[in-house]
Amino acid sequence: MARWLPAYLPTLILINLTGHLALSGGRLSGSMFLLRSPGGETLVGVFMALFSVIPVVSSLAIGRWVDRAGSTRVMRVGIATVLAGAWLPVAFPSVPLILAMAVTVGFGFNVVTVAAQHSVGHLETGSDPGRRLAHFGWFALGHSASSALGPFVAGLLIDHVGFRAAFGALGMCSLAAALLVFTRARGLPGPRRVTPAAGAAESAAARRVTDLLASAEMRRIYWVNMAFASGWDLFFVALPVVGHRLGYSASVIGTVFSMFAIGTFAARAAMPWLSRRVNEWQILRVALAMMVSVFLLLPWMQVAVLLMLAGLVFGLAVGTSQPNILSLLHTAAPSGRGGEAVGLRSVLSNGCSVVVPLTFSAVVAPVGVAGLLMGGGVLLGGALWPAHRGARSRRRRGAHGGE
Repeated sequence: MARWLPAYLPTLILINLTGHLALSGGRLSGSMFLLRSPGGETLVGVFMALFSVIPVVSSLAIGRWVDRAGSTRVMRVGIATVLAGAWLPVAFPSVPLILAMAVTVGFGFNVVTVAAQHSVGHLETGSDPGRRLAHFGWFALGHSASSALGPFVAGLLIDHVGFRAAFGALGMCSLAAALLVFTRARGLPGPRRVTPAAGAAESAAARRVTDLLASAEMRRIYWVNMAFASGWDLFFVALPVVGHRLGYSASVIGTVFSMFAIGTFAARAAMPWLSRRVNEWQILRVALAMMVSVFLLLPWMQVAVLLMLAGLVFGLAVGTSQPNILSLLHTAAPSGRGGEAVGLRSVLSNGCSVVVPLTFSAVVAPVGVAGLLMGGGVLLGGALWPAHRGARSRRRRGAHGGE
């Protein structure tokens, strides 16, 4: 176990788990609250988008901030923001405070995520791609566990105690994350920090964002990342609406989300084993095909058990995306710009998280949920070609993710 769990990784996993509980549970709690309000289906799309609206414009700057200041300071600011936002709807659950919770928790957890992912990529100096992929797989387990527990616990509390209790439990999770960050995450590792003098000496050309897209490999990584992000967001915004229309309770819908999270957990738990046998692009190619299949079949799944099965399969596919894409990014990014590369990934992912829910809200009435899901499957299929090209390019070079 020591081989796969270097120093700081257990702490980062726990921070990821407890911090994301506030977000994953808050998504379900907020969605169910809004669906019981006038104009609920339209508000759900707006609510989901608000988690990502600030990260769209701030993630690149956050990545550069991590490169300059290190991860610890950045994570403290982020988790304090999560803590403040998670407690907003506890005293008086209302539509304005729930929307404000989405903005603050989404922004704060994105800050924590960019800093933590950057540290994971530098846990061991000279780590080979297979070891790095394994580290990201272990790290992502916290995200998967919280994705399972958050909606499940929130759904049970909503049905049996009430919304205030659900939001209060999520606030306590954010408090646990804050304690971990301030007491256990001191001096997180990373590359050599850029001093203010050195940063001022860098030319503007050397810091252009477009330089990160200069190589075909980086363009492929970001394209496939956007496909995964769009599919994930469409699934998350559509599922509460599908379940609500079919008459299922918050507990059932939360269980479907939990099955999704169990799938991501299983995929990420297998990542250390997979990293020694296949490379990142091969895994991503199969995962995209699984996601396309789920979207094309989901409109015909009317039974709760089938929805849960779809959530599990979709989770298996999505669970592979983050560790593999982050591993590829840390290998392909220009030297000294790992935080910026992760920040650009977050910009693009959060851009999808704004556009997809708002598009859903705008067109769900005329097009229908089934039409949107079928369209999402077709669009995801367009990312299969760059993933295939990446796998073929890796095979030609004779490289292997587990070497």
